[in-house]
Amino acid sequence: MSDHIIIVGGGRVGRHAAAELNPSQHTIAVIERDADRCENFPQHLASDVIEGDGTDVDVFEDANPALADAVLGVTNDTATNLAVCELTKELSEGTRTMARIAHDGEQDYAHLGHVDNIIYPPAVAAEVAVNRITADLTSARRP
Repeated sequence: MSDHIIIVGGGRVGRHAAAELNPSQHTIAVIERDADRCENFPQHLASDVIEGDGTDVDVFEDANPALADAVLGVTNDTATNLAVCELTKELSEGTRTMARIAHDGEQDYAHLGHVDNIIYPPAVAAEVAVNRITADLTSARRP
């Protein structure tokens, strides 16, 4: 049985998220408002690429949110991502949600009941960088 995951935002973060997910284990629907991004989204990463506004109920329902195990709002607009999470919980209360935030200080949105997880790409990148350099330094000190 595969998980159904909806990604709203087909830019860099959405594309990388789809690439990290295994298409053989997940069905992935991507909603993207930009026609060129839809056209150029790698077909092997998503079973469905929908052109439209992910906060529009009719567009969102085309991605089958009732079947979704998780919805990721990863556009470059925090308000859109929060609206996607809120819409998800209205249509399918048990579905897990993740919102990308765009600016420092917006981590406080994690308290909202319709947002299960927050992602802030610069903080994630910094964490990875620190973990890698720390591991490298530790390895270099070993005899």
